[in-house]
Amino acid sequence: MAFCKFSTEYLAKSYTIIDNLFFTRYLSVTPPKHSMIYLYGLYVCEQNDNMDLNRFAETLGYSTDEIIESFEYWEEQGIARIVCREPFQVQYLPIRNIGSSNRKYDKDKYESFNREVLKLVAPRDITPNEYEEYYTLMEGYSLPDGRKISPEALLMVVKFCVQNKGASIGYRYIITVARNWATEGYITPEQIEQKINEYSTSGKAVSAIMKALGSTKKTSIDEHQFYQKWLELGFNDDCILYVAKALKKSGKATFDKLDKKLQKYYELHLLSAKEIKEYDENLDKIYSLAREINKTLGLYYEDVSNQIDTYLTPWLNLGYTDTVLLNIAQDNYLQGKRSLSALNDTITDLSNRGIVTEASYAQYKGIQNDMKEKIAKILETLGIVRNVTSLDVEFYTKWTTFWGLSNELIDYAVTLAKDRGSNLGYVNTILADWHTQKIYTVEQAKLASDNYKVTKTKNSTTKINSRKYTKQENDAIFDKFNEVEI
Repeated sequence: MAFCKFSTEYLAKSYTIIDNLFFTRYLSVTPPKHSMIYLYGLYVCEQNDNMDLNRFAETLGYSTDEIIESFEYWEEQGIARIVCREPFQVQYLPIRNIGSSNRKYDKDKYESFNREVLKLVAPRDITPNEYEEYYTLMEGYSLPDGRKISPEALLMVVKFCVQNKGASIGYRYIITVARNWATEGYITPEQIEQKINEYSTSGKAVSAIMKALGSTKKTSIDEHQFYQKWLELGFNDDCILYVAKALKKSGKATFDKLDKKLQKYYELHLLSAKEIKEYDENLDKIYSLAREINKTLGLYYEDVSNQIDTYLTPWLNLGYTDTVLLNIAQDNYLQGKRSLSALNDTITDLSNRGIVTEASYAQYKGIQNDMKEKIAKILETLGIVRNVTSLDVEFYTKWTTFWGLSNELIDYAVTLAKDRGSNLGYVNTILADWHTQKIYTVEQAKLASDNYKVTKTKNSTTKINSRKYTKQENDAIFDKFNEVEI
């Protein structure tokens, strides 16, 4: 047993160092299973754990044969070495020292491929590293069923890329296209030909889209891939062209911008030119409405997108029209409520009351005006000279709407309050008392008032019977007082 060793807790919190070259050179072209086994093996090396092949395989959920096959793959890549078969032992090699000459590829196997690919990219030369990447793709990348891209299929991909991008095209672009197509299941010459025919068929449509965007450059694989994606999302040519032309007018006409635009419409479930046109026209109206409402409230925002998301869209979803929203905004402005937040509070309150349409809001305003006129008369009766406030409206609404008191009863309470020179708060006190006693008519209120007066009079005139004492009794009291010890 070693004299010193790390504790289990220390090892659990330590780190496994991975060379960045593993990610840049191997990860994108390596089957996930092999990458997982390599990384876990690296972790085991860092932990200095005496793990055998069986426990290693059991931990990852693979068979021992699959583990051996994977390390044979990494031995071919030159970054691992199988030092013993029984018991099975692997030694990890440093990635930085690995060059293309150390990889164990059969050069004779690819002699024909090398000649053909060199012809396709002429007049430029092919570096050893480029050849190596082609070999790695053909031998290292495979579909879940084990099939790999053939040299003939890869040559067809190279030819197609060169025809679209020119001989100076970088090999990494070719590798990316080949790997993407392989991921989609195109790995044989027949399948690659089918994929290329799809691009040829879509060439006219892609060219039309380029023209609609105002571009005169030659179409490339990238544009074709975008086009195939849009078709798979459910857009047709007419719809794509409509969006492209609209995008050109905005001065943001690129395939990337078009892709983002179509992606947004897809998320909104808008897949036809008619639906998109209606949406865009409505969106323009919403922006105009947002600016008009801000103007009505005396506000200005250069970008109203946030206001539309926060306020306008929810208001419109509640059923409010442009006219009603502008009317409410105007009334809020006159009442000194000059913010979008205050306007939102008003609209929320109106919505809760069921006041949404133009007719219902007009009726509501009529009722409000009548109420203010009645409140103004009450203030005049009380000898109060000022404008009607929101607190006055709250009082009156409570009396009539929530307590159900009649105007006659309110007027009687005002008359009683006037005699005391009081304000609206005293009127509220009288009415609250009557509401508690369930008094709803003037007659009931007068009766209650008369009873109160009678009770008060009786209490104020009650006589207290007094006793008269004789001189002898008074003297006796003081005599007893003198006997008290202090």
